[in-house]
Amino acid sequence: MKNELNTLLQEELNKINTEENRNDRPYFDISFIRQYPGLYGLMCFLFVLTMGLLMYSDSFGKTEYIVCCAIFAVCNFFFFFHINPSYKVNDIDKGAWKNCYTGDWYMEVHVREAFIEKLFAGHVLTDAEKARLKLQYDKKGYLYFADIYRLRS
Repeated sequence: MKNELNTLLQEELNKINTEENRNDRPYFDISFIRQYPGLYGLMCFLFVLTMGLLMYSDSFGKTEYIVCCAIFAVCNFFFFFHINPSYKVNDIDKGAWKNCYTGDWYMEVHVREAFIEKLFAGHVLTDAEKARLKLQYDKKGYLYFADIYRLRS
């Protein structure tokens, strides 16, 4: 019975993943520059200053110059790419690495009204579970995925 509930939850999460384009792939995104133009400009200025120092100094050679360019490129990779991790039932209440990036999404994403009605009308939940869920829903006015997942844990 828990597998049936998890399957229904994952189907709902798959709908959300599709609508929000959550597929665990990195996307090129320059919103960092739009959001923090001064910070990015300062970063580029300090990079040019560092490169000038490396070229001017007799103590540093090509290796240091290449390493500094590589570090700058790697840092820019993190600024210019954005990942939309997909929601999965197996990540609820787990210490998944994705939850470090997205936060505890299962306590932030509200369950849609249509799905709640489907659960109340279906036979996946027992009457006691439906009553407990209804009480939570009436009290808060919404439900999280964790509320439904924790019914049987």
